Amino acid sequence: MRQLQNLLLFFALIALVSSCAPVMQPPLQPLERGASTTAGGKYAPKVNNFEVLLDASLSMNEGGKNYFLVAREVVRRINQGIPTDLSYNGALRSVGHSSYQSENTTELLYDMNGYNQAGFHDGLGKIKYVGGPTPMAAALQAAGNDLKSASGRSALILVSDGLNIDGAPAAAKNLKMQLGDNLCIYTIAIGRENNGAGQDMMKELASIGQCGFATTATDLADDTSMEKFINQVFLTQPAPVVKAAPAPVPARDSDGDGVMDPVDNCPNTPKGAPVNDVGCLLDSDGDGVFDYMDQCPGTPEGVSVDVYGCPTKLTLHINFGHDSSTVGAEFDSEIAKAAQCINDYPGNTVIIEGHTDSRGAAAYNLNLSEQRATAVKNRLLEKFNIKESRLIAQGFGESHPVADNKTAGGRSLNRRVEVGCGATE
Repeated sequence: MRQLQNLLLFFALIALVSSCAPVMQPPLQPLERGASTTAGGKYAPKVNNFEVLLDASLSMNEGGKNYFLVAREVVRRINQGIPTDLSYNGALRSVGHSSYQSENTTELLYDMNGYNQAGFHDGLGKIKYVGGPTPMAAALQAAGNDLKSASGRSALILVSDGLNIDGAPAAAKNLKMQLGDNLCIYTIAIGRENNGAGQDMMKELASIGQCGFATTATDLADDTSMEKFINQVFLTQPAPVVKAAPAPVPARDSDGDGVMDPVDNCPNTPKGAPVNDVGCLLDSDGDGVFDYMDQCPGTPEGVSVDVYGCPTKLTLHINFGHDSSTVGAEFDSEIAKAAQCINDYPGNTVIIEGHTDSRGAAAYNLNLSEQRATAVKNRLLEKFNIKESRLIAQGFGESHPVADNKTAGGRSLNRRVEVGCGATE
């Protein structure tokens, strides 16, 4: 009796497993011999690499219609229509499938290498069983690994019903950040035209790529629409043919600036003046005065300069005592002159220069001069509401005297602050 019970249980399990086993998909239609297209020199590759993600999850084969066969046929027609005389790297990856197909959630069916139409077709025919969830996010992440070693521009084509892929937008954004302008995303929505959520999801994924677009299997049903799709994704106009250059003429450097005449955009520059790669005079600090005439190189951007490239200055008559950086209220009339000048030239950055006489150590005087410049800057900020972003305080110590340091009067003149506000005294 127990043997009979065990036998009946065994057959019941066999029946249960058989009823749950997925149905093998019909064979893939073969390539149409003689139907392959060529560019014939009219087009060049728009991208260097492409990868197709094909949804083979359960939602593609339920509800009484096998949408997977529709999706597979769309991919077959794309493969059939790519010109065979152009060079690409191509890959094909599944998005979900039955565990009968593989325990992995996504499978690389055709590896990222030199694209071959027949090889890609064979990879497409490897999907035998449809089922399981839709791991679009995992497939996008895997596609990033497929494409990261491929140089140049890439097209990623997603073929899916757009259902049950809520994590896909985040994964697509990460992939776009990874590949940047080198990646465009195209989506082809399969079936379920009245399923707004799936359609909207596919459009969102395409928009993340920024340079691709969304379409549907219905829109690509006729050969003309499919040809247009392939042209938009894979093809561009070839680069114009460059005619051979005439025999070179021995180059000369007429103005002796080290740049030969054929590439010298500025002939007859002054002898010995520094020039750039095309023979034009250099203005390294961008103050409008060429380097060979600039007596004050390195002037900060926005500072008004004279014909020698030096900041135009307003000297403030502040009687700094010996070893002092104090600016009293009695000098507000002088500070007001600086404020007015600064406001008269609102586009300029202003250098406030501090100076000392020659008494004391040079290092000490340099620090003292910066304190004097900072004191004037702070007075402008506090008393006259000048924006700090426009003011630069800089000390020059005893290095720029305007009078004789051997006399008391000369030393007094040297203890000064000059404001490069864009006007002279």
